[in-house]
Amino acid sequence: MSANEPGPLAGLRVVDCSREAAGARIGGFLADYGADVVRIEPPGGDPLRVRRPAEHAVFNRGKRCAELDLRSPDGAKRIDALLTDADVVVCSWRPGVAERLGLGYAQLHERHPHLVHVSVTGFGPSDVDPALPGYEALVHAYVGTMAEQLGHRPPPIFEALPFASVGAAHLALVGLLGALYRRSFDGIGRAVETSLVDGALAYLSLYWGDADNAQLTARTKDDYTTVRATRLVTGSFRCADDEYIGVHTGAVGGFDRLMRALGLDVHIRSSDGSAAEMGIRLTEEEKRVLDKELPAAFLTKPRDHWVAVLTEADVCVVPQLRPGAVFDEEQTRVNGMVCTVDDPQLGPLEQVAPPIRFDRGPAPSVRGEERVPDPSALAFAGGPERERPWFAPGPPATGPLLDGVKILDLGAYFAGPYGSRLLADLGAQVVKLEPTSGDPLRGLAPLFRSAQAGKRSLAMDLKTDAGRRVLDHLVRWADVVHHNMRPGAAERLGVGAADVAAINPDAIYLYAPGWGSSGPLRDRQSFEPMISGYAGAGFEAGGQFNEPLYPLGNADPGGGLIGAVAMLTALLVRRREGRAPYVEVPQLNSALVHMAHIVRRAGDREVLNAGRLDPLQTGFSALERLYETADGWICVVAATEQEIAALSRATGVGFAALDRFSSPAARVENDYELAALLDDAFRTRPTEEWLAALGRAGVPAMEPRPYNNAAFLRDPANHRSRRVAECPHPTLGRVREFDQLLRVSDAAVVPHRLAPDLGAHSDEILAECGFAPEEIRSLREQGTVR
Repeated sequence: MSANEPGPLAGLRVVDCSREAAGARIGGFLADYGADVVRIEPPGGDPLRVRRPAEHAVFNRGKRCAELDLRSPDGAKRIDALLTDADVVVCSWRPGVAERLGLGYAQLHERHPHLVHVSVTGFGPSDVDPALPGYEALVHAYVGTMAEQLGHRPPPIFEALPFASVGAAHLALVGLLGALYRRSFDGIGRAVETSLVDGALAYLSLYWGDADNAQLTARTKDDYTTVRATRLVTGSFRCADDEYIGVHTGAVGGFDRLMRALGLDVHIRSSDGSAAEMGIRLTEEEKRVLDKELPAAFLTKPRDHWVAVLTEADVCVVPQLRPGAVFDEEQTRVNGMVCTVDDPQLGPLEQVAPPIRFDRGPAPSVRGEERVPDPSALAFAGGPERERPWFAPGPPATGPLLDGVKILDLGAYFAGPYGSRLLADLGAQVVKLEPTSGDPLRGLAPLFRSAQAGKRSLAMDLKTDAGRRVLDHLVRWADVVHHNMRPGAAERLGVGAADVAAINPDAIYLYAPGWGSSGPLRDRQSFEPMISGYAGAGFEAGGQFNEPLYPLGNADPGGGLIGAVAMLTALLVRRREGRAPYVEVPQLNSALVHMAHIVRRAGDREVLNAGRLDPLQTGFSALERLYETADGWICVVAATEQEIAALSRATGVGFAALDRFSSPAARVENDYELAALLDDAFRTRPTEEWLAALGRAGVPAMEPRPYNNAAFLRDPANHRSRRVAECPHPTLGRVREFDQLLRVSDAAVVPHRLAPDLGAHSDEILAECGFAPEEIRSLREQGTVR
């Protein structure tokens, strides 16, 4: 596909009624890949255009935008005419608002049964007051993110990266694209619903888990420190030139190689090449060595020295860059991840380009938003006469949304496999094919369980004749073949793109390399959150003037979310065009998506929307931050003039009446003083009193929850909503983990299955491949199968 060819979603018509960034991201992705997106803004325009113009520019590029009063008879008539021709409507109003406007799913389904209705709320099914705005910071406070994020002080830590919005947008896209795929069989437009809470949980799934008889979480409130307890080094280190590198030893043998390269192997025993190296506990003396001597070693030489030394030693080492610097990196340019867009408000901007590549082509061509001053001129391109894409009337499909979709997952670790796990949650059949030694991530059980739930496991040596026979059968069986091996590894195993196409030309091939299939870094190791640090996320998480920190929302879960979106988009291409595309989603591209709200002016190269988190990691501004109270903390977000005036009154500060705080520009100029005034006020009363007072006044606020893993996963309300599943396990007792993070109408929900033990389904899958019982016994005796 060339940059100017129609995108894979060409012909799709979308009405975007959303507010805030999560909804805008949904329509933005669809527009990037060819959909015709009309955005409806309220009278006076989108508030995000004023509050965060850089974000607005990125996530509304390619759309035609017009103001329309949906409460007026004329506005209701005009949007209904648009919906007649549309395939998808996206909204993000608080619960009940769409219904009051006549735009709820049931109302629209009666008039437009073909229409896929996507709704993204702040909190989804929860006990939160429906009137509370779903602002990103409040969602993080509610979920418990602020207790999980590493900080330069004890928690709560204000979350700098908008991963609740990123997660919600991609979950919605998974549901939307899945609903279109199912519509192509039965013609029914379904309702898709998710929330920013669900978006945050998609990322916390990397860390959270609970069981009766074991700790299934990556962190606890007691051991969540920077002191390492196992043979996994993953962090940022300052070098002699005051630049930073990220190091990750997740590859098999990586920890031992790092110790040898730094001369620390005399203090720490070898793991002897164990595939479960990451899970081996350290002695107290070994912990001391890593805590003290490891950082000291990096301080002896500049960053470039250590990048060269550790690359030679085959250790994952990645420079940690400031926001915006990644735009100048050659690998970023080779991946086509920088585009220049002429925005009508900010002028020419360098932005993060669309992340998914189809058929080895370049990134799709994008353009700035087009403002339509007269809403009566709003109409989809091409008029109403057209063949509706992915629409075929037929018997209603009542099974799971992705019933019948088959995926062969040859991936390892987290990011790639998490994508197929998300599709397994919606009914896809997924076979995990792994070596007899097992996926290296099995050494970190909480992470492995999250990435592999719902799959079947076959553990086999693919280099044998029997392995080739099995591989041939599974490739013929699959709709999608996925892997995230380093370039060349799949070809050596006989599962390169050409190999798969020769066996099954109808199989979609999704490749999720770390850096890309070409470029100067293609052969380098890649692990998260190191690549996110390369994109600038570490410095964003750390706050102004601070060293970079581990970003909680990174491209491990994010890469899986984007991979799931890529697989579904490819299934739509195959459904319409009858061909199976090659799809590539490097982890670098996924990391950049999480930084897409940061742009750079094409002229003076000024970086916009970066470095907003204050040095104490309390917030972005006086009106969007954490405050200490008399007995704890409170998170406050006052975004509208009405909320700002209410905050002024409720706190007794009366700042809104003062000239130096009377306008947005004045508040920015005097932000430090305003924060100090509010800080003094909030310290005078306990959190509970402030929540009551602010609630009565109409000021959005939330108490940041402390460490919330077990409490959330054991909450019966989350079990009833199916956000959490509880399953029996032979040794762990009852296991609790995340389940359904989006909800789709007219689609059965599949029972949750825990991640499989190594080779748990080998016999059953081999039998499906035509092996007789005696052959299977022989393969086990030879060690070819586990």
